[in-house]
Amino acid sequence: MNITDTLIKLLEFFHDFFGSYGVAIFMVILTIKLVLFPLTLYSQKSILRTQKIQPLLNEIREKYKHDMDKQSKKITELYAEHNLSMFSPLMSLVPILLTWPVIIAIFNLLQNYFKDLGASFLWIADISEKGHLEVAILVALIQIFSMYINSKTMNTNQPKSMLYVTMGLSVFIGYLAYTYPVALGIYWFSFSLIGIVEQLLIKKVFLRKYVEELNLNKK
Repeated sequence: MNITDTLIKLLEFFHDFFGSYGVAIFMVILTIKLVLFPLTLYSQKSILRTQKIQPLLNEIREKYKHDMDKQSKKITELYAEHNLSMFSPLMSLVPILLTWPVIIAIFNLLQNYFKDLGASFLWIADISEKGHLEVAILVALIQIFSMYINSKTMNTNQPKSMLYVTMGLSVFIGYLAYTYPVALGIYWFSFSLIGIVEQLLIKKVFLRKYVEELNLNKK
């Protein structure tokens, strides 16, 4: 059974249970997020622990900038001292790499799956329709809020230029939601909404201790 077949079975299961394809799309995304949550939590923990030793890394790089062998040795010792791997900074990519095939499969599936089903959701008569401006606006707004939450929870001070990048990317995603079927707009909105809740839970509940320690180090 390939990814698409599995997604269809999940979609139909949730549709039979809730009686709505819109809710079914949301539940499929939620299921994927829940399955990957332990890995996401681990990767976020690795990122925060790596950020905690960043000042020490900068000191080593500055102190031994003319002795690369010594610098490499000291950095390795620092990672070992804090029970970190040299690959810890790359851990944030693992959930993305794992979900990428699923994201592509969902994208392809939702473009055509509802074409002849006449599936409605809320005020939208057919989620296979395109050109719903209100859906595009909602998707763009949730995308802006999602990026804002991510920047706050990741404790990053982004330059003002990133604000324009964020706005531009959000408008572009909103444009895609306008030009593609509403089903994809529901997917984008659901993915962002669940991602916001996930980030808040991780940083405010599951990894609160690490976030507080990192904030103390920055003061």
